[in-house]
Amino acid sequence: MKKIMKNIMLKIMFILINIIFLGSSIAESPINIDITTNYHQMNDETFHCELILSIPNGHKLPKAPDISVTNPKQPKFFKYDEKLDQVSKTVYRVNFTAAVDNPELELTVDCPICDDNICTIISKNIRIAFIKEKKHHNTNIFWILLLGFLGGLMLNIMPCVLPVIIMKLKSLTSRQTILGSIAGNYTSFAIFGACIVSLKIAGNTVGWGMHFQNPYFLETITLILFCLVLYSFDIIQFFPSIQLKDSKCSAFISSFVSSIIASLVAIPCTAPFLGTAAAFAIQGSIFDLCLTFFAIATGFSAPYFLLFFIKKDFFSGIYRFSNTFKKVINSGVLVTFVWVFWLLSNYLSKTAIALYILSFITSAILLKMRRSVVPVLVICLCCRVLIDFSAELPKVNNNIIAQIAVESTKNHVTIFNITADWCLTCKYNNHIFKSNEMVELLKNNHIKFIEADMTKKDDTLMQFIHKHGRVGIPFTVVYGPGAPNGITLDEILTLDKITNAIKKASL
Repeated sequence: MKKIMKNIMLKIMFILINIIFLGSSIAESPINIDITTNYHQMNDETFHCELILSIPNGHKLPKAPDISVTNPKQPKFFKYDEKLDQVSKTVYRVNFTAAVDNPELELTVDCPICDDNICTIISKNIRIAFIKEKKHHNTNIFWILLLGFLGGLMLNIMPCVLPVIIMKLKSLTSRQTILGSIAGNYTSFAIFGACIVSLKIAGNTVGWGMHFQNPYFLETITLILFCLVLYSFDIIQFFPSIQLKDSKCSAFISSFVSSIIASLVAIPCTAPFLGTAAAFAIQGSIFDLCLTFFAIATGFSAPYFLLFFIKKDFFSGIYRFSNTFKKVINSGVLVTFVWVFWLLSNYLSKTAIALYILSFITSAILLKMRRSVVPVLVICLCCRVLIDFSAELPKVNNNIIAQIAVESTKNHVTIFNITADWCLTCKYNNHIFKSNEMVELLKNNHIKFIEADMTKKDDTLMQFIHKHGRVGIPFTVVYGPGAPNGITLDEILTLDKITNAIKKASL
């Protein structure tokens, strides 16, 4: 009898304990984890995916979640490195790569989540619907070539070209210099195309004008422009001649060399029409790239083809203003040199910048005094040995794509802008964003503005740009309740364009 009573009492106590715990669990609000996805296409069937995990305040993820594929027949390839990146106190990020035949991938995500007292595991089922990029064979090649030609033509008047446009005016001195400029333009785009093909074969992420993210390229252009400055101001005499009255061969070579320099400095710009053509070229086959770059180079050289048929009397008029013309050219070369050196300084420490300036000044003084070139070379070599590309830009882009993915799911408008110091069109767009009208618009409508710096190479940002069908900057996209996938704006912005995109995204 005592045993029976004891058993009954134990059962009653067990039931009461369960009721107490059940009641407390009902009273507590359930822990919820929001998971958003972001991806970019690597090839025809392979995608690099990103999961953004948003957890409640006061909790944390002690380790990366376990991810399992619901359908064992999908995908054909799945690689998950189980590396957990913390974006903020409540936002985490993990990445994986998958190769799929089916456009949808179903996953189970088991997230360990902890507060100060207890840890638990929350399982979430997610489905990723992949949208594959359109194949280029569906694109009208003649339309792309027309856009490439118009884009190359517009490139001549873009802000990116302003520092070098005066330097190219020397092409107006004779038909030989015009032919040299045309040949230099085509050679520049051939060099640029060959570099892009090589990088693509090596598996690198490439984009329009990305050579300005290479400090060694900037250093080379800076030194060449420094020599041009010395020659322009009659400090040295051995640089290829840029004089107005010279032999035909010398005039051709001089114009050819200077045109290559000017073209390479101008290429970072993404002019109207040029973005679509460049995206087709860079993301397409080698044949597509060569054909499109030929069209762009033809458009870029179109003014020189026109000048080639102008009567010789036109050049005689230029000769009468030769002194003024030379001063204008010298100023253009000097401005271009200062601009490119400023870009190079982003990769240099303060000591390295001082060494460069010291070597430039010392070299100019020694050469002006007609000293031997040997000590100049020794000074430059010693300074270069001490210089290291070790300075880092602020880490402004860390986890910014994850932040954009989170913001795009919220019930407000977000503007995401990608800029760079070497992109002068971006500087013009930034002036639009900083105008009083734009500041008031953002403030009154509670619009969030996020900006990323692409002065240095950033594959994550470049892949994000590729996902939106672009290959270069300026790049601006507007997210909102009416545009969860974003509205990509034109390369050159106006207040009306931004306002219209905000209205569409707000719907």
